[in-house]
Amino acid sequence: MAFFALLPCRDEADIVGQSLRHALTWADEIHVFDSGSVDDTWEIVNDLARSEKRIKPLRKQAVFFSDTRVRGFLFDRARENMRDGDWFLRFDADEFHHIPPPEFVKTRLSRHETIVYHQYYDFKLLESDVTAWERGEQTLADRKRPIETRRNYFVPSIYTEPRLCRYRSTMRWPDHTSFPFNAGFLARERLPIRHYPHRDPVQLARRVHLRFIMMADTDNRRNGTIDHWLEAEWRKFILKDNDPELRHWAPGEELPRFQFTNHLRAPHTRMIQRAVHGFLLPLLDRTRPSFTGESALQPLSEETQRRLLQELGTH
Repeated sequence: MAFFALLPCRDEADIVGQSLRHALTWADEIHVFDSGSVDDTWEIVNDLARSEKRIKPLRKQAVFFSDTRVRGFLFDRARENMRDGDWFLRFDADEFHHIPPPEFVKTRLSRHETIVYHQYYDFKLLESDVTAWERGEQTLADRKRPIETRRNYFVPSIYTEPRLCRYRSTMRWPDHTSFPFNAGFLARERLPIRHYPHRDPVQLARRVHLRFIMMADTDNRRNGTIDHWLEAEWRKFILKDNDPELRHWAPGEELPRFQFTNHLRAPHTRMIQRAVHGFLLPLLDRTRPSFTGESALQPLSEETQRRLLQELGTH
């Protein structure tokens, strides 16, 4: 079986190189779609792709990031190389798989389990980190260091969503879903992922400002809003060092294994689902709509693109 990583990205120049190199330790192909970066993200992706053919830069296009359309587009392109029994993963540039997905499939799944939700370990930027930055004790030069040596305090996340799935040629991923219909039988175990959305004050301020500009676009707002994208003050994401939920981790240590079950249905429902998923999925797939193709992507307005370039620049 082969493992395909589907990576949408935008303005992740400080982390995307590390993320891709980490994914190359387990992925057979990494398909990348850049939704309009105004920093060096796309250049970094292509530089790595020149020496590593498993990285497949699909396209750079300034579009509104829709969890359904952009990821569906990636899947629609990557599936041309997939075969029944392969696995594909939704994956973001700030995610590092703590257990390689092939190892996870081999050691943590039963044969009938074909879709896996994630277990996030959300690594946080702390007040002490911001203080060290303001004193000049941490700088942009620190980005050359592995992210796992720079951010060592996390909060376990109860929230979860689908990340890893076994491929079948009949499955459908239409424009309006964030994962294929009838993806498969849900695994009890979650895929552990170290998540680094807030890496330093400059990156976090830029991230917040990027999303604030995007959500000001009238066309984007018509498509609905994501609440945390509406926050304009980056300091609200900083955690106090004495936050009771914080846990410490250092590279080389085992992460604690959480066994949250809020992603699972009641046992009797799971029994029915297992029967359905074991015998009826190819038939059900025929009733679902397909991805519509290029027209599903929603271009950003010229005004929003101009504002992004003007206010965020290329650095």
